[in-house]
Amino acid sequence: MNTFLNIDEELVKYHLYNLKQLVFEVTDLCNLRCKYCGFSELYKGYDEREGKKLSFAKAKQIIDYLIPLWREVYSSEVNYPLAISFYGGEPLMNMPLIKQVVNYLEQVQGTGKSFYYSMTTNAMLLDKYMDYLVENEFRLLISLDGDENAHSYRVDHSGKNSFSYVFRNVKMLQDKYPEYFHKRVMFNAVLHNRNNLDSTYRFIMENFNKTPSITPLNNSGIREEKKSEFKAMYQNSLQSLYNSSDCESFEAEMFIHTPRISTLTKQIHMQSGNVFNDYNDLLVDNSNFEYPPTGTCLPFSKKMFISVNGKILPCERVDHDFFFGNVYDDHVELNLKKVAELHNAYVFKFEKQCRCCAINRQCIQCVYQNDEIRKENVTCLSFCNQNELDEKISLNLDFLRNHPHYYERIMNEIIIRS
Repeated sequence: MNTFLNIDEELVKYHLYNLKQLVFEVTDLCNLRCKYCGFSELYKGYDEREGKKLSFAKAKQIIDYLIPLWREVYSSEVNYPLAISFYGGEPLMNMPLIKQVVNYLEQVQGTGKSFYYSMTTNAMLLDKYMDYLVENEFRLLISLDGDENAHSYRVDHSGKNSFSYVFRNVKMLQDKYPEYFHKRVMFNAVLHNRNNLDSTYRFIMENFNKTPSITPLNNSGIREEKKSEFKAMYQNSLQSLYNSSDCESFEAEMFIHTPRISTLTKQIHMQSGNVFNDYNDLLVDNSNFEYPPTGTCLPFSKKMFISVNGKILPCERVDHDFFFGNVYDDHVELNLKKVAELHNAYVFKFEKQCRCCAINRQCIQCVYQNDEIRKENVTCLSFCNQNELDEKISLNLDFLRNHPHYYERIMNEIIIRS
């Protein structure tokens, strides 16, 4: 029988020691009103957008809270990378705070951390701030859905398509700083009913020589009265792939960024029994180790997200009601024992289902993406019995038999290289 892990405050603290990403929602202001934005009227689960900007006092408080923890395990011989990320709204609308945070962190010593900076941006203010971003080697994720029609859900406050302004600014960055653009700029496109995988990929590749991340609309947290509007806007990735003009060649070109190859890679990675994440996996049999139910990230194991109101959350995808603590201008409230208890309370709602699930060791389902999570009796969105798993494996093996060359590519280009 599976033994599931109840996490405790020591494990939460361990992840704070080894924090990989600290994300600041620097403002809830935005110069666009994208129709499908996670903070639009389509969705619920976020604090009201009130035109706020995160104060430097709050940002400094959480940094000063973390520094002593990092120094507890500091070694002069090791520097672990830590991403400091800026999020919005549109983060460039609070550039003074971003500069203050960067300046403050550049003075911090003796933490065993090597800070680098990243940002998700709509590029509307890129022309104004690109010199600073390049100088400080920011990694940029630019939101661009493809050509003008594909981008037409990303409108300004007057309802005008932002494409021409965004495209101009991105081209300006590419022309002015080609090496930086090549190394540190990536694209994210949202898949919807006005674009598709093929055309979006080719537009961004042909204009910027970049392979974009293309993701469908978030299908959790939708307001009941907006579900029909969402349904009309939504497009499934796999169906979009099948509808492409030359599915086979497109899939071979885009490879891991297509849904079938991504699914096949995960199966090979999870089911082979011959994948080792580090040297410890070669020395220790972890098959009998306790592990938490569900695939929900352990608190702060990947990141910490600070909302514009100072709420401490495990990431930006989690409803703001599920905050773990608060950052104020003069102190931080974060009870690590309570964080562990809150996490356990949510994930153990699925304990019985996890025991019977054929993929409980490979689960990637986050409980916070389940709209029924607040209910006592809730069904896991990813529950899979053995027959269902066998069918999925069979479909993937059939696909692999028809494309045997993909196995070598997956092993060499993805699993071994990563």
